Amino acid sequence: MLLPILALAIGLAAMVAGCGGKPVLTNMTSQELFEHGKLKYDEKDYLDAIEYFQAVVYNFPGESIVDTAQYYLALSYFGTEEYELAQVEFNRLLLNYPASVYFQHAVFMKAVSFFQGTPKHYGLDQSDLRQAIKQFEDFIIDYPESELLDKARDYLLVARTRMARKYYSSGVVYSRIGAYDAATRYFQKVVDDYTDTEFAPLATFKKAVMQQKLRNYEESSRQFEGFFSVFAEHKLAAEARERGAEVSFKSAEQALKKGEYATAKQRLESFIATYPQHDKVKKAREMLRAVESMPLTNAQGDDAGS
Repeated sequence: MLLPILALAIGLAAMVAGCGGKPVLTNMTSQELFEHGKLKYDEKDYLDAIEYFQAVVYNFPGESIVDTAQYYLALSYFGTEEYELAQVEFNRLLLNYPASVYFQHAVFMKAVSFFQGTPKHYGLDQSDLRQAIKQFEDFIIDYPESELLDKARDYLLVARTRMARKYYSSGVVYSRIGAYDAATRYFQKVVDDYTDTEFAPLATFKKAVMQQKLRNYEESSRQFEGFFSVFAEHKLAAEARERGAEVSFKSAEQALKKGEYATAKQRLESFIATYPQHDKVKKAREMLRAVESMPLTNAQGDDAGS
């Protein structure tokens, strides 16, 4: 009794396989395998697509369709969000099929895979993001006429912005614990290397604030003036101007307290000229008159040696 039942089960399984099951891959040509894989890929059934494309790549290495299968194999891994595997497969195309029509696209998609594989939170390891930035930059240089150029630039800006945010946030952390010199180094990194991102003006502003915290009022004044000159339409421009006036006045007071009268005179004149409507202008004029009324040797102060 057991044998007839087993035979019936085997027969039903064969019927199911013949009616709608997956074809036996070893019985298919490279073209048939690729067509089945492409159909699965278009249906977003990436796991099945991978199986078909792998069969082409591994079993038909000399056929003309193999580089296309290799490209779609990499795309299928990308579709499953296995970005590290996608990188490997795109790189395999670059190494093994340098004459492929998909070569340029594989270069681009390898960079995208590095980008997508990076942790989204800026506080985590961004090694792959650095790789992606380098690869997008190289792509833009190497393929200036590419149809993918605009996309590469868009990805590059997003990647650079994320990296700029990482350095900017580190600066903010150091500023909160009072490590103003360390914070300044991070803000300067953003200003120097990520000028094209939204964090560049924020870092420029913060850098001036750090100098204010350190009581380097003259340098702080110069930086605030530079900010509202360059970023006149920025949301922080008004605050930068107010802070700039505050530290400009303090820098004059600082010079006066040190007995550097010529420097104090210069800074008071600069304050009055730059911020003529400020509420401390009246006091600045009084201070300036006091400095100018001093005997010449004293008024020159830091210029006179005796």
